[in-house]
Amino acid sequence: MAKIKVLATLPELPKTPPPILTLQRPQANERTLLTLARGLKLKGNETVGSIQRDATTFGYSEGVFDLIVHRASGAFRFKDRTRWQIDHGTNVNLSDEEAIKRARALLKRYKLLPAESKVLCVSRLNVAVAGPERKMQDHRIIDVAVCLQPVIRGVPIDGPGGKVTVYIDHEGLTCVDYLSRRVGPVYRKVTDLRSPEYAIDLATRAWNRRGVYGVEINEVRFCYFELGWNDEQKYLQPAYIVLAMLVGPDERIRTGDIFVTPAAVNPAGTLVPPVRKPRSQKPRAATGVQ
Repeated sequence: MAKIKVLATLPELPKTPPPILTLQRPQANERTLLTLARGLKLKGNETVGSIQRDATTFGYSEGVFDLIVHRASGAFRFKDRTRWQIDHGTNVNLSDEEAIKRARALLKRYKLLPAESKVLCVSRLNVAVAGPERKMQDHRIIDVAVCLQPVIRGVPIDGPGGKVTVYIDHEGLTCVDYLSRRVGPVYRKVTDLRSPEYAIDLATRAWNRRGVYGVEINEVRFCYFELGWNDEQKYLQPAYIVLAMLVGPDERIRTGDIFVTPAAVNPAGTLVPPVRKPRSQKPRAATGVQ
């Protein structure tokens, strides 16, 4: 049996259970790709740009800009390849408040600002030089990223998806990662919610099956759960995310772990797609060459 330490404050639940929502099927094709490019202030045609495609994405390049749209989710990345996370010898001296203000203004300009959102985090890309004495020199910030979390019916969207991230350098916008699917009408009313303790109990059973020695539960989130870039998803439904640290017998080896489970007593199927089992490669036929 795993030794469980619950260090987290359990989330408060809404008085009325939020419903399970449908997600609009993404329209990822060349026409919508070019329409999106024009919405991002590009010319958006093959006379001045070029289209690329593969099994999972459509891409459009025009000048220094790249736009990649993922087929399964409709999520996209729009970046300036000459500036995004590239050191031009400058320093971006923005407070969190100023960076958030600029990020929201940029999203509003491109009509990408969620109707309601909260700030998940503000991060900075640092660069520096280490001299012969291993002293840090020329420490600068070349990029500030503001990650917003859309909120639906008072509940934040979480998981691999549910994020809109804006990257800013000394000149302004360098990249937008937009991973937030379009929400449709209600699919099913939720009759009741499981408790956070229920989620911890399910997680504990999973860790016991894996033979985990010890677990520190650092956070339990209540949210709408959204999958990632290359995952198809039909429904947006309430969930618990349990963030934990798995601890070895000597407490020296520690590994982060995440457990996800539906919060509704009447969920719409599973939240996370099953893990694909690795396919063994058949031995090659002998060629007779030694």
